[in-house]
Amino acid sequence: MGGQSFQGGPDRVIAARFPAAFDLPAGRVRVGGDASMAEFTPVPPLDENTPIAVEITVRQGKAVATARRTGMLLLPTIIVPGYLSDMAGKPDAGILSAFEQRGYRSQGPSPDLFWFTYPSRSLGLREASQALSTYVREVVLPTTYAARVNVIGYSLGGLLVRWNLAFDDGWDHLVNRFVMVGVPNEGTVLSYVGTWYPIAAPWARTSAARNMLPTFPFWRPAPGAPWTFPPDAQNTALIELNTHPLPEGIRAYAFYGNQQPDAEGRGTWAGVTGRLPRPGFASGAGDGVVLVASALGLPINGGDGVPGLADRLVMQRDLGPVGHLWLLESAISEIEDVLLGAGVHDQPRPSRDGVERAPTMQPAVQNAPGGRFLISGAR
Repeated sequence: MGGQSFQGGPDRVIAARFPAAFDLPAGRVRVGGDASMAEFTPVPPLDENTPIAVEITVRQGKAVATARRTGMLLLPTIIVPGYLSDMAGKPDAGILSAFEQRGYRSQGPSPDLFWFTYPSRSLGLREASQALSTYVREVVLPTTYAARVNVIGYSLGGLLVRWNLAFDDGWDHLVNRFVMVGVPNEGTVLSYVGTWYPIAAPWARTSAARNMLPTFPFWRPAPGAPWTFPPDAQNTALIELNTHPLPEGIRAYAFYGNQQPDAEGRGTWAGVTGRLPRPGFASGAGDGVVLVASALGLPINGGDGVPGLADRLVMQRDLGPVGHLWLLESAISEIEDVLLGAGVHDQPRPSRDGVERAPTMQPAVQNAPGGRFLISGAR
């Protein structure tokens, strides 16, 4: 950058080390505050990761020393964690450390990695999304020199990002890459069943938990009856969100866990038959909380799915039999590759079965009073 050299007289004494700051808007390299050492073409606010190369030559008499360095100016990346993540009271140090090992900075005067903490037990989907939008505009953008950002949405966090892409003016141009990790795009049956049990009810009855109720038919009164919705499981917020496709200018990626039901039919809940005290549960492929089909917006139990989601993903990544709580940790290395462009092409990739689409739900075995029976998954 600049391609300039600096020469001092023989009577000058130069420190062995001195810091230099790159003033991107002004196109200057400064030392000691305002002293300008070199000029380069001013750089506009970043809308993509930007590689840089710096060469400095020092001459003293006949002695010449040249140093070359290359680097990358990274777009800000915001990690939006899932439901109940605020119970820890602080960001996940292990996750941040893994990103910092790849060149990101979460501390210091020029951070490019941010962790959005929000009170998930007291805010609904709409309110938490507004808090995220405020955080990006009032904290992230003023702290960085960027016109666009990358966002990683884990679980409920991915719904917050989708909400802003759908309803917040400008987010469709603000977001460069959007990485979804185990996002319940069509909700999760666990949010409904949790209200039945006293130990889980305090967390299953919050606004955010209710905003993760399934938007696909998931209940029936008896075996063999068609799938429908129970009267106490309306989720108007997620239904409204799912009428909005992903903006075409967004590069979106989906990472998901894919554990098939075992021989006894135990897996990720896909449906409920009956009620307490003896309900039956239908299972499908997923991470124990979120079905594969929900993470990809595919039809489930005869539902419509999410138009404009799976077909607009540039990559679908099957992480295999990884549980929901460990998805983000398991996917870190590959997410970093996506954000850094390390050998990752922005085009659909085959899933593990070699087919260039998301795997469909497999027929699942349901355990119920009076025996076992098969249900058909979405295809």
